[in-house]
Amino acid sequence: MSKLAEFILPTLLIAVFLVAPTISSVKASPDIVFSDALDGNVSSSGTAAAGTPGIAVGDAPGNIYWRGFFKFSLSGVSGTLSSARMYVYVFYSLLNGVQDLTDPLDNPGLGDCQVIHIDDYGTLDSGDFNAPSIGNDPGILVSGSATPNIGYLSIDVKAAMQDDINKGRSFSSFMIKMATDTDIDNLYDYWSFGASESAGTAGVPPYIEYDRAPAAVGGVFVPVNKLTILAPYLALIGLVGAVTVAVALTRRRKV
Repeated sequence: MSKLAEFILPTLLIAVFLVAPTISSVKASPDIVFSDALDGNVSSSGTAAAGTPGIAVGDAPGNIYWRGFFKFSLSGVSGTLSSARMYVYVFYSLLNGVQDLTDPLDNPGLGDCQVIHIDDYGTLDSGDFNAPSIGNDPGILVSGSATPNIGYLSIDVKAAMQDDINKGRSFSSFMIKMATDTDIDNLYDYWSFGASESAGTAGVPPYIEYDRAPAAVGGVFVPVNKLTILAPYLALIGLVGAVTVAVALTRRRKV
């Protein structure tokens, strides 16, 4: 081996060992935060129910109606998000008092099922029923004409969650309600969603899946580009190969 190759090879090995940790640190999957145990229902009659496996959103006999509440701890969550989606499991629906447990589910017929961004409600009580929006509402979880299958539904909550992080809130909290509170038919019409407690039974609690944006240096995002990092070392590999071939040919001619 030539002296040039003998110099380049150790240098190349050192460089690869230095770069490898940087490459392996690239994030492969999003983070997840599950709903707090204080999720639940509040009804128009003033009844609050937390700690139940299911959360009903819609109306009932007596023309009362329920709204659902979810909160997600932001402990240890900071920085800038690149994405965030909330996932809520729908078990079944009721339309005009008839329960539907098969795909696709009947729509309760109360318009859009809406997700409202609210302030932390602490321990759920009757006073939370009319919790006001604090902005950045995610929007529609299920449209008024949708007939989803049993399973997880999702909605983008990035703007709401980022606002909570920026303002130092301890939780990202949401209220789920129907566009039409009740159709006044004195029958059950609602969606049944999984709560945090359902983790012990069906294993389908609400959760938020999120990703953080790349770390910033001096206010400028610096993405990790493996090819850019490796380019100089790939060139060195090519150079070593060329030198090795040249040396081999020279020795062969001398023989």
